[in-house]
Amino acid sequence: MSDSFSALREILKTGNIAEDISYISEPCHQRLLDALRNSPGSGDVVSLVRHILRREDEKQGRSSPSYLQIPRKAPFLKINWEQASIQTFNERKDYYLISASAWQPQWLDDSQEYPPDKPLFDEKKCRNYEPVTGDLFLQLVNRETYLSIGQRDAIRGILTAPENSTLVINLPTGAGKSLCAQLPALLNSRNNNGVSVVVVPTTALAIDQERALKPLIEHPTAYYSDDSVEGKEKNKGIRDRIRNGTQRIVFTSPESLMNSLASSLYEASKSGMLKYFIIDEAHMVEQWGDDFRPAFQEIPGLRKDLLRLNSFTTLLLTATLTESCLDTLESLFGQDLKVISAVQLRPEPAYWFKWCQSSEIRKQRLIEAISHLPRPLIIYTTKVEDVEYWKKELNRAGFKRHDTMTGKSTTRQREKLIKKWQEKKIDIVIATSAFGLGIDQADVRAVIHVCIPETIDRFYQEVGRGGRDGKACMSLTLYTDEDFNIALGLQKDAAITVERGLERWQSMFIKKENLQDGRYRIPINNPPSLSEKDIDMQNEQNRAWNIRTLTLMNRANLIEIDSEEPPLKKNFESESDEVYQKAWDLYRNCRIIRIRNESHDKKLTWEDDIEPVRKQRQNWSDKNLRLMKEALKTKRCISEIFAEAYNISARSMGNRSSVIVSKACGGCPVCRKNGVTAFAGIMPASRAVWQNPNFYLGGELQRLIAGEKILLIFYDSVEELKKFQRGRKIFKWLIEQGMRNIIISPEYREFIKENSKINNSFTFLFDNYEPYLIPRIPTLIFHPPGNPLSPNYLSNTSDIMRVILLSKNTPDPDREDRLLINIFPGKYFKFDIFCTEVSI
Repeated sequence: MSDSFSALREILKTGNIAEDISYISEPCHQRLLDALRNSPGSGDVVSLVRHILRREDEKQGRSSPSYLQIPRKAPFLKINWEQASIQTFNERKDYYLISASAWQPQWLDDSQEYPPDKPLFDEKKCRNYEPVTGDLFLQLVNRETYLSIGQRDAIRGILTAPENSTLVINLPTGAGKSLCAQLPALLNSRNNNGVSVVVVPTTALAIDQERALKPLIEHPTAYYSDDSVEGKEKNKGIRDRIRNGTQRIVFTSPESLMNSLASSLYEASKSGMLKYFIIDEAHMVEQWGDDFRPAFQEIPGLRKDLLRLNSFTTLLLTATLTESCLDTLESLFGQDLKVISAVQLRPEPAYWFKWCQSSEIRKQRLIEAISHLPRPLIIYTTKVEDVEYWKKELNRAGFKRHDTMTGKSTTRQREKLIKKWQEKKIDIVIATSAFGLGIDQADVRAVIHVCIPETIDRFYQEVGRGGRDGKACMSLTLYTDEDFNIALGLQKDAAITVERGLERWQSMFIKKENLQDGRYRIPINNPPSLSEKDIDMQNEQNRAWNIRTLTLMNRANLIEIDSEEPPLKKNFESESDEVYQKAWDLYRNCRIIRIRNESHDKKLTWEDDIEPVRKQRQNWSDKNLRLMKEALKTKRCISEIFAEAYNISARSMGNRSSVIVSKACGGCPVCRKNGVTAFAGIMPASRAVWQNPNFYLGGELQRLIAGEKILLIFYDSVEELKKFQRGRKIFKWLIEQGMRNIIISPEYREFIKENSKINNSFTFLFDNYEPYLIPRIPTLIFHPPGNPLSPNYLSNTSDIMRVILLSKNTPDPDREDRLLINIFPGKYFKFDIFCTEVSI
């Protein structure tokens, strides 16, 4: 019996829950005690008590169940324990005992042999990748290791990116994608001299990212619409710090980026302060940009104009990159973008699907499921009105510790929900797909869909909210026939038709304003016609359709979306506020474009160029829904279906490399039927992505190496290196001269670990020299005495510039009967001579 369980037993026995419970360690125990203090519903009490009992059973591995003594007083009166498979026994006047059994519902196939709740309460570890040795600069964010090999390769790729490059980072959820945005931004603004902008799809994600960086950045970093006095003041402070380069990092929405933040970003870019332009959850550029958030696909135009002012690196981060998504990103950001991918399917979720004959049966099964499953959990549905329906049904069933989130939730509602969610004040979130993007609630044990997602991509993303701590979680989908119709309706092509799109384009283009350099200013608030239907269309809806028309034309290469600097207040000091406001209205209601095809306004061009783009999008959409339906049919392993969705073929055009998914399955109907146990493939490592990475080489070292690829420095002994700390000094000098890869075994890292200047440099640590895996940048190799030297250290086939410190007694790798120092034909120094040469 655990200490926490024993303590909880005593608290329940005495009923004294007002005392300090900081010593209670199990999260499920904390949840129950918090609930008992705050008038819980009967359903909350039953499910939380069950969680505690079943967790203790699985934790202790007992054959006989654990039990609790329950007093006969509030809030334990009129409790229906049986609804959660809890048995009562040893009944006395003042108390009784309870225990819980595994959940094995008759209606859920295979649950008799494989109780779905067992691995959840056991908190079975499923993730098979381990942290890897970190680089010294990780100390900046109080870490010593990378979460995964994929995170390591991604961050190294970002830090060696050439000027103006664009990099797609494709990492699985839980592998450390967020740090790929945060760490480079922090490293490039250590002296409050730089800013990076991170575009996020939801306010909830901006708030969550700000919370994560609070220990490192005191000032606000989340920029979102807030009309309160405090909110306006906070946002003004962020804009001011962006202008003067002290903001470091800002998280914002596409809409804020394109409007109120744009002026500040232009100022930062002019002064060279803009370091990284980052889109988190970049798959949303396609998914939401094509539908109800067209601002996502306007971002590339703003980026293009900012790049005219100064150089910066563009990062596109995602955990779910499909071929269609990559096509979209290439069309918007350029085909020369590079991809770092280390995709392993999530091994944590076990998948369960059940068709329900009616909505009433589904409701009964959902209430049964949430009565039995551990907390916290998420219930996903498709429509906003369904969220409200399930909220009422949970209330009727005695559940109070829940909240809701949809795309219509206000900023205050989102903030409040996230705070309660993270503080364990609520156990269940009922939501549409608006909830969860990037929100790092690690211990979600179950994700329930009471709908059919319209794409396999959406399904995988939402299931991915569970098990982020690497432990087992459950995906349960309860669906009816009507759900197929809803999914089909959502999946129907949202792109504008050829006829309607051409009508909108002609209406916009006829009112164009000719700018310099072949660019045009196009109004986006123009109705497509003077018909009553078009005139009465809401302005925002009309603007959104016009923007979709422009982005569709951009993808078909008829036009190129560009941008222009917003009006600056300082340029209107001699003008009235009305003149300045008119300038802003013009900026908001227009977009800048460049013509790529002179036949852009001809119907034949639209039929030849636009229609194929529309059809391709529809084909991808059809495939996505087909794969979702196939998952429900349970005819092949779910990992095969996900792999089909996320594998990407190589392509010679644009020099695209393939993306191969490493398969994993935590359990699915097919695997359970065939007796296949849960499995997880190995997270793949990526090769160096840049042929010509960005690096600096100091003039002194260039002089000494004299155009050679290899410079050898021969030392007498390790003791010589330790004398007067000359080893540390020479490492410091070489790193300051541009050595960035450091090949050194752990036992000799004393030469670099305690040097603060080295720790703050972009240096990458390796145990071994593997030229095909490390970045193609200047490399410092420390070869310890007594070890044979690998021939590839001296190979001329590698274009990596190397400085090698090695013992003077190192044999020639080709002939052991002679010393390398006596026959090496290239550039070399003895250690003491080199130290004299560089004044160490």
